[in-house]
Amino acid sequence: MQCPPLSGPPIIKKDGIDLFKNPIVRKWYDFFLENWQSKKEVAFLLPCTSVKPYNRSPTHKLAYSIAKNKDYIQFYSVSEPMLLVPREYEECYPFNSYEYPPSMMTEEEKNEFVDLLSIMLRKISFQHKRIVAVLPKHHYNIVSKASEKVGIKIEIHPYGRLAFKTISNVLKSL
Repeated sequence: MQCPPLSGPPIIKKDGIDLFKNPIVRKWYDFFLENWQSKKEVAFLLPCTSVKPYNRSPTHKLAYSIAKNKDYIQFYSVSEPMLLVPREYEECYPFNSYEYPPSMMTEEEKNEFVDLLSIMLRKISFQHKRIVAVLPKHHYNIVSKASEKVGIKIEIHPYGRLAFKTISNVLKSL
C-alpha cells in the first residue's frame, strides 16, 4: 500500500506545543477520513510505542505473529497525536518519525485526543463488524471516552501487568 502523501521533519512534542494542531498531523487526519478503507471483519487496536516503526516493538511483533494467518484482522495503533495508524502505514512518514510521550499531554490535549479520535472511530465502525482493543491505562481511558462520545461498542481489554498474555489470549479468541 502506498504511503500517505505527507513529508516533513520529525514531529516532536515540546512543552507548550499542541501537536494535534500540527499542519502535517492535520493533513493525516484529512487523508485518513477521506481515503482510508478496510474490508476486514475485525479492527484490533494496540497502543503506539516509543519504538518506531511500531512493528519493531515487542508487543506489535507478538500480535502480528499470532495473527499472521488471520487475514480478517485490521490492526491500528492508537497514537497521540496521530489518532489511528493502520498497520499498512507504520513505516511511512510521519508515523516512523514522531515522539509524543503521553506524560507530556495536558488535560486540554487529552480532551482534544478524545474528540478527534471519536471521529476516526466512527469512520472505522462502519468498516468493521467488531472493534477490539488491548490497551494500557492511558490509551484505554482515551478510547473508552471517545467510543462513548459517539456511541460505538468497543471490546476493550486492559493490558494489566501481563500485556503479552492479554494480547495473545484476545487474539487467539478471535
